[in-house]
Amino acid sequence: MKRSGTGAFALGAGEGWILEDKGYTFEVKLPERSGPGRLAVTLLVTTEDEWPGHTHRTEDEVFYVLEGSLTFRCGDDQFDVDGGGFVFLPMGIQHGYKLRSPEARVLVATSPAPEGEQPGWDGFLSGFEDDCEFRG
Repeated sequence: MKRSGTGAFALGAGEGWILEDKGYTFEVKLPERSGPGRLAVTLLVTTEDEWPGHTHRTEDEVFYVLEGSLTFRCGDDQFDVDGGGFVFLPMGIQHGYKLRSPEARVLVATSPAPEGEQPGWDGFLSGFEDDCEFRG
């Protein structure tokens, strides 16, 4: 990781807070506590569906599909999104996805990443800095 005196930083490919779990790799590029607190950014590589999904009470979520094909669900709506595609999922509505390819690489951002006991993803990303391996 390269840091500047202004608080800016840069991470290379494969750098970040890494969590590998069955069917998922999360490469957190901008975790809540190290960043400005208004945005969290993660590279997700997945071979598993997340259906029917979950609900974020406090933040919107966006997905930019780098590689692969997925069907996203948000409430009663469904969107087929392929590499280069984008989907916005507003807070408070259950959402998830099904893979239509063997694997997908997706850039995921949530905003805001609120401060407090359970910031962003209901505290999911805030624990990365304590519980995950940092590569960089």
